[in-house]
Amino acid sequence: MKLAHILAPLTLVALTAFCATGTISGAQETPKLKVTPLQKEPLTGQPDKEVISLIVEWPPGAGTGLHTHPGDEYTTVLEGEVIGRKEGSEAKTYAAGQSYHNEPGVVHEANNKASAPAKTFNVFVVEKGKPVTEPAKR
Repeated sequence: MKLAHILAPLTLVALTAFCATGTISGAQETPKLKVTPLQKEPLTGQPDKEVISLIVEWPPGAGTGLHTHPGDEYTTVLEGEVIGRKEGSEAKTYAAGQSYHNEPGVVHEANNKASAPAKTFNVFVVEKGKPVTEPAKR
């Protein structure tokens, strides 16, 4: 399978989900996340699921907004700090080298509130053909 076939739809989904956040304050826009797709492969032994991995670069002030995933999300912070919060829970700061997990359907968000950029490695195990992430329904 050509890499372009993997990256094009994933990039659109990932960018839409991860970057469709923030509000415009005065003349400044909220910084956007940079999503770099790495891999999209079937999950061995489970033809209805796939594993998607990507790198997310978080400029200071960037965030995801409230959203969910149709499968598991596993994240490791590679650089900087990311603040994660599951709806109904206290926010938790994850520093470089720390990891976290978001279960399917759980409303959550993540932000970089630090003055330095952050970078994460994200792995999703989702149902084949479903979007990786969706904005939280209100």
